[in-house]
Amino acid sequence: MATHRWNLSKTLLSITSSPGVRAITITAGDRILASHLYAKSSYAAVVTRERECVITSEELKKATWLLSRLMDRVGSAVKSRYYTYTGPLEISTEGVIFKPYVTPTSTAEIILTGKFARVQAGDFKKKYRTSIEIGEVLRRHIQLLENC
Repeated sequence: MATHRWNLSKTLLSITSSPGVRAITITAGDRILASHLYAKSSYAAVVTRERECVITSEELKKATWLLSRLMDRVGSAVKSRYYTYTGPLEISTEGVIFKPYVTPTSTAEIILTGKFARVQAGDFKKKYRTSIEIGEVLRRHIQLLENC
């Protein structure tokens, strides 16, 4: 079996925060990691062309919820009308960096380090405290993309 190496500069994160649906999707090559929360049900898995590896991580559910809430706040602050925010995802020594489009012509920069999320979108700058280390949860689950 061939070993895949993922260039994380080509990894995308999409966060959906709409009435009734909270979701994150990480896309890398021909694989995705999806975590979707609907009312009282949830689904999380790594999906490839050949298989599906279901994930039962409560930590990933919590990260999904927190990221979607964060994007609710960022979207309100910049007066975005989006329900889904998509952009490149990068892992660096500074933390996990997400640069989603928040309007058709502008992006935000979200840096996840420890139990904090630092957000900068135009003139809006804010640091949020989180109950879990979201960046570390994403880091661990991105590794599942390679192992499924």
